[in-house]
Amino acid sequence: MTLETFFTQLNANGLAIALLLFATPWVVWVLCDWIPGQWEEPFLLSLSIGLGAVTLVLWAGYLAYATNTAGWQAVVKQADMFLLLVPPWTFLSSIWVARQRMPLSRVPAFRTLQGIGILAAVYLIFSWLSRRVYLVFFSYMPFSAFLWILAGLLGVAYIGYRIIFGDPPKYPPET
Repeated sequence: MTLETFFTQLNANGLAIALLLFATPWVVWVLCDWIPGQWEEPFLLSLSIGLGAVTLVLWAGYLAYATNTAGWQAVVKQADMFLLLVPPWTFLSSIWVARQRMPLSRVPAFRTLQGIGILAAVYLIFSWLSRRVYLVFFSYMPFSAFLWILAGLLGVAYIGYRIIFGDPPKYPPET
């Protein structure tokens, strides 16, 4: 299956998929009411946020593919706007439902997405810097300042890593 056939199938079955994605956060809300628990509720909320994140990635992929092949004009003319609005709504409503049920710090998928978002932002800044930095760049900025900027970006990336994987384990002190 190619990307084109995948997105064509999504577009052909758009109403059923849109209704399913529209109902998912509310089904998770009801399931969390029926099955409360220390382990079950964060799992269900993580599943809902994960599904919202996957739909958001597919949405971004569709927009990138459609704009690269036909341009924005064709996307605006041909795309189903309701179907284009469902993925961001699913993701945001999943986060809202999770926030209503418990603190977001207790939902593993939210912590993971936070960390991935920070790491992705640092990666985008690094890639932007690597395309822009030439030898002439250092005539405007001292090399030590550039190294401090890189160190700051690595610190932010480490914060993202810690958000994803948590604190290192604490072992009892050796005596």
